Amino acid sequence: MVRTDVLKKFKKDVLALEESGEKRPILLSFTTDPYQPLDVKEQLTRKAIELLHDHGLKVEILTKGGKRSERDFDLLSKNPELSSYGATLVFTDENMRKEVEPNAASTFERIESLQKAHELGIYTFVSLEPVWDPIQTLEIIDLTHEFVDLYKVGKLNYNKQNKNVDWENFRETVITKLDKCGNSYYIKKSLREF
Repeated sequence: MVRTDVLKKFKKDVLALEESGEKRPILLSFTTDPYQPLDVKEQLTRKAIELLHDHGLKVEILTKGGKRSERDFDLLSKNPELSSYGATLVFTDENMRKEVEPNAASTFERIESLQKAHELGIYTFVSLEPVWDPIQTLEIIDLTHEFVDLYKVGKLNYNKQNKNVDWENFRETVITKLDKCGNSYYIKKSLREF
């Protein structure tokens, strides 16, 4: 079911943010994907990006949608100073990805979308969280570091399996790898605490 009033309410929020002089990017979206299959028809995400850009506000896209998200690259590349595009990447093992992220685009489709965004001059980032398997996380960095501007890394919490991971060593390995590659990164609090 589509909420018909969502853009009207969003526009009120956009106007208030513009009036306040907000400089931080508006994230679409951490708790739900902005490129769900339903949005192919409704294009609410596209309309939201247009509203934000029309009012000089920055937008940060975070998605597992892969190619579905590419339809808005024209908007993001027209306003690169107001836009960034990111993908959540957790697995290189496609069987694990299908089990944990059954409705998401494949990891490699998301990687291709990141590369395309980068080639269009859009600032790119990867959310490497939650880290399920440190080895796969390091593989993702190897596959993407040439076209990703920023990595955000956070561990998987509340999972008994991950009690066997040496998180301090993993954190230091990630930092060393990203420093060597020359990428910017942000280590989330859950991983900094070790």
